[in-house]
Amino acid sequence: MNALYPSRFRMFAGVCVLLGLLSMQEIQAQPQMMPIPPHASNYTGYSRGFWFTAPTAFFLEGVRVPTDASATADQHLFIVRFYAPPPGLPGTAAYDVLGEWYNMPGTGIIPCKILIQAGDHIGVIGHRGTLPATNFNAINSYGNTPFTSDILGQPVSLNRLLYQDNILNIRPGLLGSATGQIGRVELYVGPPCEIPDGTLSASIVDGGGNEIGFVSVPSTVWVAYDVRYPFGAANISVDVDFTLMGESSPAYSATLHDTKVDGINLQNRQMIALPPTLTPGYYLVDFTITTKNSCDEYEDVVLPQGLLLVIPDGAILCSVWPGDVNNDGLVNYNDRRDLNTYIHDANLRDSWLTGPARFLHDADTNPLTYLEWKQQPGIPWQTPEGCYMDADGNGVINNFDYIAIKLNWMHTHDESPENKKISDFSAQTFDMDQNFPNPFNPTTSLRYSVPERSMVRLVVTDMLGRNTVTLVDGAVDTGVHRAVFDASTAASGSYIATITMTGTESGLAFSKTIRMTLSK
Repeated sequence: MNALYPSRFRMFAGVCVLLGLLSMQEIQAQPQMMPIPPHASNYTGYSRGFWFTAPTAFFLEGVRVPTDASATADQHLFIVRFYAPPPGLPGTAAYDVLGEWYNMPGTGIIPCKILIQAGDHIGVIGHRGTLPATNFNAINSYGNTPFTSDILGQPVSLNRLLYQDNILNIRPGLLGSATGQIGRVELYVGPPCEIPDGTLSASIVDGGGNEIGFVSVPSTVWVAYDVRYPFGAANISVDVDFTLMGESSPAYSATLHDTKVDGINLQNRQMIALPPTLTPGYYLVDFTITTKNSCDEYEDVVLPQGLLLVIPDGAILCSVWPGDVNNDGLVNYNDRRDLNTYIHDANLRDSWLTGPARFLHDADTNPLTYLEWKQQPGIPWQTPEGCYMDADGNGVINNFDYIAIKLNWMHTHDESPENKKISDFSAQTFDMDQNFPNPFNPTTSLRYSVPERSMVRLVVTDMLGRNTVTLVDGAVDTGVHRAVFDASTAASGSYIATITMTGTESGLAFSKTIRMTLSK
């Protein structure tokens, strides 16, 4: 090695690290060589190379000057990121140096770790030979152009790059693009820092971990998240944004923090209290999880959006199955009859026949999504039945809603209040059960629970909102309680039971509404 030019390697801003000379077999286990044209001729003089525009993000994990022109001389390489595609001669000095290696002995690959972003203009200069005080000492292996290579399966064009001086003087010298053969330099590439698909998920659920599509406010929801990457330990954060449809900025945001243990998947859920100021409507829920990527660096990952329907406190929950317009769990002749009756009784009143339309994520790609037999959250209408009668979800009740009935004829589900089984109650939560029996004649009972001494008001109204009877109005002790609705003097039809409860110590509030059917 020439004593005037000792072996050296420069590291710039930590972007490239010399890991030591490895054999070809050692480094090929992971990176792939970017194809270059075959050896065509030798050139002894100034250094040559090529430049390209990166078609995708990748890591440059190794560099090597091939041995076609010289199998024994030292390697010299110089890699830059241009601010813009390089012009013709005399070239440009508008670039950042990513790495340079001089007087590297042997034929092996020089490892490095340089992150290249899609769209970067990368220049590569390299040759073999010694570095005396003369310019005409570069031993280049030429390859014909034009040449189309690929990086991680993405096509990329290699263009000639040259420098009319000694490679040691290249900074701040001018690098220029030209036509003709390229100087052959091997680049070994690997995938960029990544977090594998399918290793992160998040959704809005209830306290039991079941996914929910709607909620009343003020209320609480839970965010369930599953973090399976990295395999090691990491501090995890989950950002949740609730944005009202049609708005550009979130109406409410929350950040959750957790810790992933080394070697164990993180599966957990945390509670979020939704404020009473949220406007009723459909909310897009954006989840962003921050975790470590394959480079052991923290990265934000945006997950698929969720959808949450926020309804006013005390409103009737609408969980629509298209075609089941009477919400009894079965699509049959009764639905045709009840839709006829509703349209007839509406008497062209807008408040009965028009209301908020439903929204589903896949409406743009699936024109039948609002007619498919699946549970769809809907905003309550001014009439309790309106959101169900709007079978096609367009916000208008008319004869076209019969299409959903026909498409889903004799389909059944168990999501309607009438079909839900009586569940075991616990005094640990606020709740009210569906009345039993239902339908009823002339009496039915309603169970409700309070986890602390609370102020409770339980009111029954008819379908027009007129007060029929107040069953409970005052302080109630902790426990499970039962109220009886005696409808001996009431007319057949549907009735609404609404309960509101407020804990006297905690101040926590709860509200729930159910529909009951009196059949005499």
